[in-house]
Amino acid sequence: LARRASVDQNWVEKNTADGVPYYYNMSTEAVSWDKPNALKTAAELEQDSGDWCWVSDQKVTWAPARVTKRTPEGAHVQLSSGRAKVIVKSAAEPLWPLKKSSLNHLEDDLVMVDDLNQGLMMHCLRERYGQDKIYTWVGANHTVLISVNPFKQLPIYSVETMNEFSKPGANRVPPPHVFAIAHNAFLALKIGARNQAVLISGESGAGKTEATKQVLAYLAEIAGSENNVEQKILSANPVLEAFGNAKTLRNNNSSRFGRWMEVHFEPTRGSICGCRIENYLLEKCRVTFQQEGERNFHIFYQLCKAPAGAKYGLGDPNYFRYLNQSGCVSVANVDDVHEFNEVSTSFRNLNFEPECTEWILSLVAAVLHVGNIEFESDGDQGSSVKSKSRGSVESVASLLGLPFDTVNTAFTSRTIHVRGEETHILHKPHDAVEAADALAKAIFGNLFDWLVKRINSAVDFTQANSLFIGVLDIFGFEIFETNSFEQLCINFTNEKLQQHFNKSTFKEEESVYQSEGIQYDKVPFIDNQPILDMIEKKPMGILILLDEEIRLPRGSDDRWLSKCGTRHAADANWIDAANDQARTMFTIQHYAGRVQYSSEGFMEKNKDALYRNMYDMMSRVPHPLTREVFPPMDANPRRLRTLGEKFRGQLKALMSTVDACEPHYIRCIKPNHKKKANMFEITMCIEQLTYAGVFEAVKIRKSGFPFRLPHGHFYARYNCAAKGSAIALNPGDQAGTCRQLIAAIPQDFGSIQIGETMVLYRANEHRVLELLRNLALELVLPMLQRQVRRAIGWRYLRKLREVFSICRAPVDAGNDYHALEFAVDRAANVIAPMRPLFASEPWILAKARKIKFALKERVELTAVLEQLVNKDAGEHFEEFVAALQRADKIADVRGTDAQMALEERCRQKLSLVAGLKVDPLATEALHLLDKPMMSMVVGEAEKYSYRSDDVAEIERLLALSEEDFVKLQLKKANELGDPDRVINREIRLKEMFLEAYGGMFSLAMCSLLKDADDWANEKFFGLAFNKKDVAAGMLNHTAKPIHACLTDLEAEDERKLATRQFRSLMAYMGDRAYSYPDQLIAEYLELGLRGKSELRAEFYIQVMKQLRNNPSTESAKKGWEVMIFMLSSFPPPESVENFVALFLRQMAPEGQKDKFSIALHASTYGGGRSAPISLPEFPQILSKFYEQEMSAKYGSDDYVSVRGRPVSSTPRVGDGAKTPEFGREAKDDSKDASAPAPPASGRALPPAPVAAANSATALFDFTPDADDGTLALREGDVVEVLDSSDADWWLAKKPDASEGWVPSSYLKML
Repeated sequence: LARRASVDQNWVEKNTADGVPYYYNMSTEAVSWDKPNALKTAAELEQDSGDWCWVSDQKVTWAPARVTKRTPEGAHVQLSSGRAKVIVKSAAEPLWPLKKSSLNHLEDDLVMVDDLNQGLMMHCLRERYGQDKIYTWVGANHTVLISVNPFKQLPIYSVETMNEFSKPGANRVPPPHVFAIAHNAFLALKIGARNQAVLISGESGAGKTEATKQVLAYLAEIAGSENNVEQKILSANPVLEAFGNAKTLRNNNSSRFGRWMEVHFEPTRGSICGCRIENYLLEKCRVTFQQEGERNFHIFYQLCKAPAGAKYGLGDPNYFRYLNQSGCVSVANVDDVHEFNEVSTSFRNLNFEPECTEWILSLVAAVLHVGNIEFESDGDQGSSVKSKSRGSVESVASLLGLPFDTVNTAFTSRTIHVRGEETHILHKPHDAVEAADALAKAIFGNLFDWLVKRINSAVDFTQANSLFIGVLDIFGFEIFETNSFEQLCINFTNEKLQQHFNKSTFKEEESVYQSEGIQYDKVPFIDNQPILDMIEKKPMGILILLDEEIRLPRGSDDRWLSKCGTRHAADANWIDAANDQARTMFTIQHYAGRVQYSSEGFMEKNKDALYRNMYDMMSRVPHPLTREVFPPMDANPRRLRTLGEKFRGQLKALMSTVDACEPHYIRCIKPNHKKKANMFEITMCIEQLTYAGVFEAVKIRKSGFPFRLPHGHFYARYNCAAKGSAIALNPGDQAGTCRQLIAAIPQDFGSIQIGETMVLYRANEHRVLELLRNLALELVLPMLQRQVRRAIGWRYLRKLREVFSICRAPVDAGNDYHALEFAVDRAANVIAPMRPLFASEPWILAKARKIKFALKERVELTAVLEQLVNKDAGEHFEEFVAALQRADKIADVRGTDAQMALEERCRQKLSLVAGLKVDPLATEALHLLDKPMMSMVVGEAEKYSYRSDDVAEIERLLALSEEDFVKLQLKKANELGDPDRVINREIRLKEMFLEAYGGMFSLAMCSLLKDADDWANEKFFGLAFNKKDVAAGMLNHTAKPIHACLTDLEAEDERKLATRQFRSLMAYMGDRAYSYPDQLIAEYLELGLRGKSELRAEFYIQVMKQLRNNPSTESAKKGWEVMIFMLSSFPPPESVENFVALFLRQMAPEGQKDKFSIALHASTYGGGRSAPISLPEFPQILSKFYEQEMSAKYGSDDYVSVRGRPVSSTPRVGDGAKTPEFGREAKDDSKDASAPAPPASGRALPPAPVAAANSATALFDFTPDADDGTLALREGDVVEVLDSSDADWWLAKKPDASEGWVPSSYLKML
């Protein structure tokens, strides 16, 4: 007992590399994921005690319950609610045992759950779904993924997420995600050189289309291309969805066709080189009919609502029969006009010529006009177009380029050829309607097929030896109230796919065990080959019989159904109509369940035929593309293939392709029928998982050996866990080595199987092995990291020595510009391969750059100073300041004696300028320095010929330059305590400064930027062939992600973050296709708000880059929206403020320059937000910017918000006042010179006074706003300055001994 207690006390809690807790016993070396009893609290022990099981529950399907009593028939249980139940064990109540702690293990792989039953598996899926973890693995090989539709946007598809999955850690198992499936496929393609297939299945609304988009987006992001073809592939999605997707009762964006997309990869670099798309079974019947609550294909509503639709005679969708019959013409949260704009952009990206796009839209419009044609009897055997429909016929004829009579005749009659004789048949009104509907379906269906071919030609850059990843997005099983020919084809497809899943998941699993010689329990599963034979096997398959019936003279639906019933009467999967059912009904027992079909219309739908005269009419249309869509038809009807034949041929080719690929599966699950977020209906999900074969897959993998590694791989992975002396791998007997290794690990691994080529084991053994490996790596990894760092360090040192030898002589000389230029270029190329690893540049290279810049700058500066030296410093104050600031920046590199003497003369002249020229007057106009009011005073004085000192002073002030006058206004605003006007006048001074000296703040002059050549060198470690082009485009718009950040960010993680986040900017601007661009830009803005000023500066520069020379109007529009969001979120840092200001002045769209200028100043002076912008705020911020008036204080017009009474006598200040500077310093200095308001409450006053005995006189009156330690002054007061150490506030003492702080600019030393 004592020993047992000692063992229990030696349990400690540890964490894996991913931070997951596990438990290790230091005395026995046992490991466990479950917390040992020795570490549990009393509450935890009480909770986990007892006998638990799963029982059925009406609300949650399966509920955990505590067993209070076992009986021979079953058990007495108590649910968590306290309710007691008596359970009789049966197939419906299996009483699966439950270990209570298992409820806390929400495994990301269903094979890893503790017990194999629906209760625990569904508990795991439901709880994960509640945590927004919508993905779950099925098996350790990570080829099967469950995806549960969240019915809401989740922040899990960002650029940052893609980066995490593209660069997984060496010891990190990737969490379940659609990106992980895509990455596994891409990795297998590159390493195994074998084609891959990602098969996405699920019922309508389960999220198949979204999964397809995310797989393609991930491949496009991590693989890229040399010719930007991956963006063309992504651009195909909006087009295919517009023409092939529709709103159904189950899904707002349901794919009404199947597609197989082969993304081809260049064999050497692994980049995308092309794509091929195959489409299957478009639901053409939707063109002419939709049930209540559904919509036609998206493109019809998009074109009707877009302004472009008017050109084709379109408008309100409710006007068109093909759109108004379902009562649904709009979808919540879907902007059809915006979607149409995306389709138009995609057409351009896919190189569709404008004329071609116009032709496509004209055919779409023609379909809608066809639907509005109504017919009436002609009084005899035929029909005619109603007079009110004549306009619709004219529209169709005009859009097709045909004469009115040709189109009119085609609707009301047809011609048939029998044994060489031509017969003219008139259409009755209902026949004419059917003919019109058939034409509409044929036009749209053929147009869709043509679009797919045209897209293929735009993205087909495949190479002969390229490999591909195929992505299949195809309809799931459909079981409706009324099922027809379309549903039979769809369900037949799913039977084929299920057979493939069975083969790869079950049959191949068994074949592995057999080939390895492993004992295993065989898991039964449903083999659906008999169903496939009944449907397609010659000569009696039901689809084969249907094709034959079409070719018979008197073939009919009834005769076909009768033959099927006779041929398959003995087949258990064929069920004839019951006595109480219509004779047209029959049932097939599919893998997913029984489906009842109506045979009515099977033959006509299988014919998929358009009357010959209508087809011939379309094949003779003047437009060449229309004739391409309707090529000449074979005259012999027996040689025409039925729709079923075409589809079976396509499906056969697809399955042959898929069978040759390495498969990956995404099983999409729809959690509820209401399309509502956070609702998980277990019964519904169990049904879908059963139909998809997931439970069987989990069962066979868990009951078998889901974890398997080749002998050598097993040894390499787990050799570190062995105790004692090292075990060497015996190449001749690797299996024996693995046995030795397992024996050397102090754990019970008796169930591990050593096969012929592999080691096979189950989830429990896998958990323990991984934990032991984790323990070993805690010791091994630090040592390995030291060795790698040492090797990298030595290589870097050799590079540093080479750079030093190159730069030393030119740096020591210090005066040879050309030698320095050569040395800098050469040294940069030497160090370029190491720059991604080491942020800092070699000091001697940095010094060489600095000297090189200084020499060049010194020459240019000398020319400027030679012009200034003979000018008046007072009149050209700002020019002197700007020139000497440039000189300060290169003070470390001394010029020639003549250059330095010239610089000194300019400095002396500048020092003589003491300050502003004028002071405000005592009148109200002079008191406020309100220019309109002053002009009015002068006008009035002139009117009455009045002259006075005040009028003369006003005339003098009005004659000043705007800059001088604004400086006085700024001074006055400070005196009056008018902070809004202070901001307003500072803004105007900044703008004037930029107007005069904007050349200093062009983006290329920003000191934060990397050298363009260095930036180009960072691409491919300096091995890029087009470095000059890369360098030239550093600050211009690009359609490709940047390879490195644009500024010299210090931290490695910030550099990588900035580089990745550029993709989020591109996503929102439409420069690159990503899902949820609004969400991505919101993340971009939040990172900027939370980040350091250096990261904010990088983001501002990135936006300016994408707006420079942007060829796309739409992209630029979105870029300016980002600028608005950024200005609303956080101000530009001081380091780039003037560069942003100049950029906005020069580049902002016409009519918006002032708005952007005001927004910049509001951001700079108002400060940033405390919380990031949320998605719902986006339209509000844009609306406020474009439509609402912004505060006048941020404009350039004078804004007076405080109108106080003038003092009795206001002095005029002479040349002793200070002159404000500009930029960020200008704002602070101008406040210094203009008597800032007293310290606000809470402001830290200057430090304790130091002894001083200097006297000063007050230049102005100063009245404190509050009792905050300041001292009141009157003009002329003489005070003693006790402390002048602070630049803004001095401590003064009056003769009456009162002391306090006063503005330093209000005092003049005596």
